[in-house]
Amino acid sequence: MTDFETQLKELLERTKNIKSPINATFGETNINEYNKPSEVWMNDVQIFYENYLKDHALGDRINSLLFHRKYNELVSCLTSISKDRKFIDKMNGIQEVAVPKYQAKGIPQYDVFISHANRDKEDFVEELYQAINKLGINIFYDKDVIDWGDNWKNVILDGTKKSEFAIIVISENFFDREWTEKELAEFLSRQNRNGQKLILPILHNITLTQLQERYPSVADIQAIDSKKYTCDQIAIMFARQLIKRLKSM
Repeated sequence: MTDFETQLKELLERTKNIKSPINATFGETNINEYNKPSEVWMNDVQIFYENYLKDHALGDRINSLLFHRKYNELVSCLTSISKDRKFIDKMNGIQEVAVPKYQAKGIPQYDVFISHANRDKEDFVEELYQAINKLGINIFYDKDVIDWGDNWKNVILDGTKKSEFAIIVISENFFDREWTEKELAEFLSRQNRNGQKLILPILHNITLTQLQERYPSVADIQAIDSKKYTCDQIAIMFARQLIKRLKSM
């Protein structure tokens, strides 16, 4: 917490033990003694105002209230300022940063693209999709993204360019399929070009030897075996990868 926030919090905290000032005596009450805590507080607010609040939207009003010694109204103003997150961020040195349009276009639309053979949907991929989806992760999954009347080839190619990661479910069904191999080629090209982790391979009912024989360039990328993990475990593993990426941005 900055000096500004600390002082503002302390000023408001002190008001809990300060009685509102009075303008006339009653009984044997000494008006000066009675009003002393609020006067001391307002003197401190004056210093706080000089240091921090002149440029605030309530600055002129606070200055006037200080001049007229309006304790209760000053408390209300400081309470309002304590809720002004934008001003507090400014005092903390935090500024809004506008993302340039050219940069915004490069921000991935999807957290992950699930590349797979359709024949693997029923026994594995659909369950994997559901496990990742329930974590609130934004997924490019063909049956959800491709709509009636879409040019599905264009949609898929667009998805390969707009995904932060690609989970590649490699199986015998994956081999020699035009579009699974095209997706893989797109992701390999991106990964080699950017030098950033992109491809997360899952071996589904195949061995590492089979992978090495069919896709030597993928064999060097650490893969996991679908038999060794549940889909929920794989979803958590992916979420950790995504968190690491977000923290590094």
